[in-house]
Amino acid sequence: MELLLIIGIVTAVYMAFNIAANDIGNSMGTVVGSGALKMRNALILGALFEFIGAIFLGANVIKTVGSGIVPPEFMSILGAFVITLSAGIWITITLIKKIPISGSDAIVSSVLGYGIAYAGLHNLNLVTAGYIALSWLTSPLIGLAAGFVVYFLLKRVLLKPGNRNISYKDRLEKVFSYLQIGSSSLAALGVGAIDIAAATGVLYVTVGSSMGFSIKFLGALGLVLGILIAGNRITDTIGRRITELVPTRGFSAQISAGTITLLFAFYGMPISPTQTLVGSVIGVGLARGTSTVKLDVIKHIATTWIFTIPACILISASLYFLTSYLIGFLG
Repeated sequence: MELLLIIGIVTAVYMAFNIAANDIGNSMGTVVGSGALKMRNALILGALFEFIGAIFLGANVIKTVGSGIVPPEFMSILGAFVITLSAGIWITITLIKKIPISGSDAIVSSVLGYGIAYAGLHNLNLVTAGYIALSWLTSPLIGLAAGFVVYFLLKRVLLKPGNRNISYKDRLEKVFSYLQIGSSSLAALGVGAIDIAAATGVLYVTVGSSMGFSIKFLGALGLVLGILIAGNRITDTIGRRITELVPTRGFSAQISAGTITLLFAFYGMPISPTQTLVGSVIGVGLARGTSTVKLDVIKHIATTWIFTIPACILISASLYFLTSYLIGFLG
């Protein structure tokens, strides 16, 4: 059992590394894409605020991920290992392809896969699963609407008077570059709260409060390492490939997505920060005009989001049957 616990902790840290590398673009992608911060400085700032969010703001989301779908009596260290490894494998694949998927989708789908294989569908809390699925659908739409409204108002109130005054626009963008750094830091707090739950929530609930904080702390360190070592891959995709960003646009997208992410995290909903921010970035692009949004990039991202759910369910269920067989064969 001790060996399995150690393997479970290592797997949780591995998951934290992967999900943070994927999700850092949700808080720092726009600040890099707009030129407000260089990539290295953005990753360092993001790592700091994700760590703070993970340690101090993740409790409600951890509870939902760890015991909201699969009842505690059906959860074990083996289950925690299977779930986190399954999601981690899928995120690694998408990181290699530079596709910003949802780590929350991956971990919740992996929880479902394990729960169906071990406990059976009838023993799962499908109401909670339904609420989570609903949050996945609504959060990017809310993000899109918020991003559109915020940038539309900025354009009408602040940008329109400066249309014929280049120096005014330059000064305004300079001011918003600082505001965008602040909004990105705010967003990183919410992303950290959700990421730590995705990486360690199942194991945290399984081992109990005696070791819970230590696991959460190790997971937070995994988040930091993932951001600093591999966070540039997805950050570039979100910051530069969906639509062209300047500080006013980046601020509009980031403050919208960051506020939504923090609000959902407060209520314990493991929404996708990736989907929320991509929705906000699209909203900003639409406020400028549909021709500024790169629909081919969005289609590629959306296809991977949809495929994540069945892929992780299948990986998790298959991995559970495989590990159970191996343990029985060797034991």
